[in-house]
Amino acid sequence: MTTGASDSRAEGVVTRPRGFLGWQIVVVAFTAQLVVNAVTFSAIGNFRGPISQEFGVSGALIGIAPALAILVIGIFGPFLGRWLDRGWTRRLMILGSLLTGAGLLLLAEVTSVWQLGVVYVGLVCTGGALFGVLPSTTLIANWYVRRRGLMLGIAYAGATIASSVGPLFAQTVMDAEGWRVAVRYLGVFTWVSTLPIFAAFIIGRPEEAGQNPDGDMASAGVESQSSARARDESIPVPGTKTARELARDPLLWQVAVGFGLVMTSPIVMIGLLVPFGTSLGFTALESTTFFLAMTPFSILGKLVIGGLADIAPLKPSIALTVLVIILVWLILCMNPSYPVFLTTGALYGIGIGGAAPLHGVLTGRCFGRANFGTASGLGGVAAIPLLVLAQILSQLLQGMTGSYRLSFLVQAGLLLSGGLLLAFVRIPARESGAGESD
Repeated sequence: MTTGASDSRAEGVVTRPRGFLGWQIVVVAFTAQLVVNAVTFSAIGNFRGPISQEFGVSGALIGIAPALAILVIGIFGPFLGRWLDRGWTRRLMILGSLLTGAGLLLLAEVTSVWQLGVVYVGLVCTGGALFGVLPSTTLIANWYVRRRGLMLGIAYAGATIASSVGPLFAQTVMDAEGWRVAVRYLGVFTWVSTLPIFAAFIIGRPEEAGQNPDGDMASAGVESQSSARARDESIPVPGTKTARELARDPLLWQVAVGFGLVMTSPIVMIGLLVPFGTSLGFTALESTTFFLAMTPFSILGKLVIGGLADIAPLKPSIALTVLVIILVWLILCMNPSYPVFLTTGALYGIGIGGAAPLHGVLTGRCFGRANFGTASGLGGVAAIPLLVLAQILSQLLQGMTGSYRLSFLVQAGLLLSGGLLLAFVRIPARESGAGESD
């Protein structure tokens, strides 16, 4: 039996979903980025001194914690990316929040360094991988195509806010009550701030809600296909490639290594900035203010450069962000005064703020939303070791020389190498891969 409505749909009548849910997905991604960065990355420099003193180990050993977190993300990446592209986003992010919160509460009770490492890597980092950067950016990529850069910029703003609020909160609580109480507060914060939002608002793809990317209209044929995929996860999204097909594409590894080298900067900065500031005579709280100065400019960079990436060629934007971040490391090499130190934080915010959404837009343009999670996860196989090695190398160089200058110069060199590699990427003019290249 057919109705008039169904006959009209068969003829290709278009309909617009009511109440596009993309904005609630942006809220989820923003929250995930804020929380995972606040509790696993941004405050590591603050915890380095108190923990190393209590357990009688070097600060460099505690300082490699971000590298361990990145390594776990890299190990999970290929599997996590495929699970995300299969539609398991909600259950993975809820599980991740549960693991991270539990791990932080247990960290407050550890009595030895080996326990610290096992809990941090096995629970905190594993959970962070399941609800952090890759799941949140994949959500945005699934729900947005034309406005992906801007929405990624908004989501990544959560990480930027965490990089300033997280260290300030941790340092304030540690000064008053000790590092264990601060870690315990972070565990409770993880559960309270993420679980209700994740449970209520996560929808992996717009098709699952009968909608389309960017809230666009769709013909009846497209709607029926979307509805079928929403009912059956085994039905692939058009354009889906296998992990093996993506792994054979040299473009994936070129993008992964290029941006991997560029994105070594945040992880190295988090581990070195606070102790570097104290070596210049600033207090730990004054050093942490670098990130506070960075925050508004990083948000500006994410929104402006991310938005421009949706309408302008990518390569000039990528080149500009790389050059700005290189300049930051060179300024730090000169042991700046406190006013220059803070100004450098603002400059760093613009550069690193723009780099994050550019990476997501480039991945989406090259591989499409159907493969975003898998491509990002596979790319981590190449990028993550670079991040880990850069972070460990920066700590070792500082420990061996007693100076930060060599670590900063090496970082500038890594950025230059990544920028040159990205300059030779052939970027499809449209996400489908048709048309000209930038």
